[in-house]
Amino acid sequence: MNRRDFFSWGTAGFVALCSGVAVSLGAVVRFLVPDVFYEPPQVFKIGNPGDFPFGPPTFLADEKIYVFRDRDKGFAVASAVCTHLGCTVNYFQSDQKFHCPCHGSVFARGGDVIHGPAPRPLQWFEVTVTRAGQLQVDKDKVVPDSYRLMV
Repeated sequence: MNRRDFFSWGTAGFVALCSGVAVSLGAVVRFLVPDVFYEPPQVFKIGNPGDFPFGPPTFLADEKIYVFRDRDKGFAVASAVCTHLGCTVNYFQSDQKFHCPCHGSVFARGGDVIHGPAPRPLQWFEVTVTRAGQLQVDKDKVVPDSYRLMV
């Protein structure tokens, strides 16, 4: 084998090695970056105002929220996720409080912690009306518990 053949085969081998390493690194990066985020949308429609009765809140299990409707104050939406470890709280009309079934946290109707171990009050989300007349909740916009939407 002469010198020219040696370097041409050596160059070809080096190019093949670099190409293999580049393809492998590309595959690793592609593996680490997800295609789809399986997080539910943070802005969603919950229905028409007439779908929600006055009085006790309506629980929407898929969205983990409680929808309150009051004749004088309007609509409000509270999170049903306990601020301790993320359990779904239950609302009891008998004492008008939220109770966490996992660790015993109790929240007032306004979401404030009455009994721990929950470190923070429940969150309240912004509710608006779309042009089509449906109620829309935005979980990215946390509002004070006094926020209400009059329809």
